[in-house]
Amino acid sequence: MKESYQSMGAAGDAKMSDGIINCKSSSYHSISETDTDVNKIAAKDIPSHQSAHRKRCCKKHKSFLSGIILGAFLVCSRTLYEDVRLMMTIIHSSSTNHRTHNPKLHTLNTLLHLHSHNQTIVSIGPRPYFLINEMDNSNPELKRTLQKCALNIKSFRPSDFVLGHRGAALQFPEHTDRSHDAATRMGAGVVECDINLTKDKQLICRHEMCDLHLTTNVLMTPLASKCTKQFRPAIGNLPATAKCCTTDFTLSEIQTQMCGRMSSSNKHAKTPQQYISHTKSFQTELYAHDCPHIQSHKNFIDVVNANGGSFSPEYKMLDYKFTKQYTRQMFLQQVLHDYNSTDPSRVYFQGFEWEDLYYVAKKQFGLNTFALDKNWIALTYTRHQLLNYFHPLVDHGVTAIAPSISMLLEVDTENNLVPTLYAKVARELGLGIVAWTLERSDALSKGGGWYYSTISQVLRTDSDVIKVLDVLYEDVGIMAIWTDWPSVATFYANCKGISLR
Repeated sequence: MKESYQSMGAAGDAKMSDGIINCKSSSYHSISETDTDVNKIAAKDIPSHQSAHRKRCCKKHKSFLSGIILGAFLVCSRTLYEDVRLMMTIIHSSSTNHRTHNPKLHTLNTLLHLHSHNQTIVSIGPRPYFLINEMDNSNPELKRTLQKCALNIKSFRPSDFVLGHRGAALQFPEHTDRSHDAATRMGAGVVECDINLTKDKQLICRHEMCDLHLTTNVLMTPLASKCTKQFRPAIGNLPATAKCCTTDFTLSEIQTQMCGRMSSSNKHAKTPQQYISHTKSFQTELYAHDCPHIQSHKNFIDVVNANGGSFSPEYKMLDYKFTKQYTRQMFLQQVLHDYNSTDPSRVYFQGFEWEDLYYVAKKQFGLNTFALDKNWIALTYTRHQLLNYFHPLVDHGVTAIAPSISMLLEVDTENNLVPTLYAKVARELGLGIVAWTLERSDALSKGGGWYYSTISQVLRTDSDVIKVLDVLYEDVGIMAIWTDWPSVATFYANCKGISLR
C-alpha cells in the first residue's frame, strides 16, 4: 500500500510536468510541494480506518491535477477555445430557428469539411476528355499523346503550373469560399486572391475595388444606400448604372449582409433585380445559390491552406487615395503580415504596379513575384526597346513577367501559332512567363474574345484551347497559366509531368 501510494504521487508529478509545458504557473510549484508532503505521510503507518479517507483525498488530488492541466491546455490553445465557443454559440442560435450568417463559421465549416476528405484527391470532371475528343487532326501527335494519357492516368495530382484565377470563376462566383475550394479540387496548385481594402481597412478578395454591384447582391440589400453611386435604371439610350465599392462598407457588412454571385450586369435593366440577373450564356447559376460566402484575405488563406495549396495575392487598390496615416507601403506590409507563418516558397505575389513587387522582392517573400503587364504598346517594341523595358524587373529580382495570352502568341505566314518577340526577349533575359487567362471566354468558334485577339483567325472549335495551351508551354515556355476552369490545365500538366506535387 505504501509503494502504490508513493507511485501514485510520482505519477501525479509526472502528469503535471508533461501537462503544463511552456505555461509556467505558481500553482505548479505549490502542487509539487504538496505531493512531496503527501509522499512523506505515505511513508508512515496509516491506520486502516483512514484508508477510505485517503482514497477520497487521492481522488480530489487527481481531480485537481486534471483541472489544472485542462485549464493550462485552454490557455495555451486560446484560438481553439474561441472557435469552439463560437461554434457552440452558433449552434445554440440555430436551435432557436435563427439563421446566422457568420463569416468565421463559414470558414470553419469549410475547413471541417475539407479535413474530412483526402486532400490529395483531384477531380477534373468530363471537360478535358470532351475537348480531346473534339480535336481535329491538325496536330495528330498532340492528340495521340493526350488520348493515351486519357486512357492511362487513373488519378491526378495538383500542379503549380495551374493557377486558379479568382478561384474557378467560369462556373463559381469569383472569390467565394466555394470558388477557391473548387479550384484546388480541380488541381490548381496555386489560387489567387485579388486584394482590396474595406472601409475599415480590412483585406478582402475582390477583383476590383468597385465591383460589388457586379459580383454581389448588394443592390438587393439595405446596404445599397451606402454605394458610391446608387442604381439608376436604363432610360432611353442611357444604360443602367451603379457603383458599389469595397471601401463603402466594413468587412462585417460585406460578409454578413451580402452574397457572392456570378459577375454580370444588364445595361437595359429597369430594376436592381433585372440588373443583377444577367449571367453570361457560357456560364451558369448552378453554384451561385444559397449565398456564396465572400472571402476575406485570411479566410482565403485558411481555405486554400486546408487543401494544401499555395497562394497568389495580387496587390490592387490602384485608384485608392492613400494618406500619411495609411500609406501604400503600409498596405503592402499588411498583406505580407498575413503570411508570417507561411513558407515563403508557397506565396506568389503579383501586381500591375511593378514598384510594389520591387518592395516585396527585398523581403523574405521575394522568391516568387509576377509582374502583371497590360501594356499592349509593348507588342510594337523593337528588340532593343523590349530589353530596356524588361531590365528593371531583372535588376530588382522580379521572377516573372505575366501578360495576357494575346501578348505571347501570334500567327505566322503559314497560319501556325508562334511566340511573339515580346515572349522571346523575356525568355532571353531569364524571366519566367505566366500567361492569363485560359477558359475565360465564350466559344472559340466565335473568335474567343479579347484574350485571343491576336490569333482569332486560326481558332475553329473549343478544343483549340488545348492547342493554344500546348504552344504556350512547348514554344513560348510559360512556367504557369491562369485559368478560370483549372481541370483542362491540370489534365495537360499531369500528361506532361509539369510541376506536379
